[in-house]
Amino acid sequence: MDVMDVMDVADFFIATANEGNPEEDDGMTNMKLNKLLFFAQAASLQRFGKPLFDAPLEAWKYGPVVKDVYRTFSGYQRNAIDKVARPFDWKTIDPEVLRLLCDVYRTYARDYSAIGLMRMTHKPGTPWSQAYEEHRNNVIPCDSIRKWVNRTPLMIDETSVSDSLVTEAELDQHGHPFLPEGWEDDDD
Repeated sequence: MDVMDVMDVADFFIATANEGNPEEDDGMTNMKLNKLLFFAQAASLQRFGKPLFDAPLEAWKYGPVVKDVYRTFSGYQRNAIDKVARPFDWKTIDPEVLRLLCDVYRTYARDYSAIGLMRMTHKPGTPWSQAYEEHRNNVIPCDSIRKWVNRTPLMIDETSVSDSLVTEAELDQHGHPFLPEGWEDDDD
């Protein structure tokens, strides 16, 4: 697994949210996106033992943030982000990484609001809580995230997205990923 560009990870979450039903979701806001980046990084450290991306996560007042991602989408303020930052080739993403991103999205984006995700990152003992200092944007070390997931493993929804579904990701005419019908559904 190669380290990904953090904007590609962000674009995955934005594009996937934009494919969903807006009536079922509060949209992909900048706050929600940055919390998902934190959980994706934590999930990669848990599953693969290495970081998903090398951009630093910082401990801001409202939780973990990747500064460059925040700045890229800051114009949206509290509104849903309606388009990806830049096009990229979805077929270049390693199938195991794409599966991880789908698992993180299913687990955290569908069922939690931005505020709900923020509350999760603010719990005592989280990497954010250990790094946060008021009026400072301290970096949350990857080692801190690794130790945290070793102590308190993430309960990632790994509802068997098959290899054939993962490798069939395509882009639609708007540059959004198109995964076959049913990839996001629960099996129960």
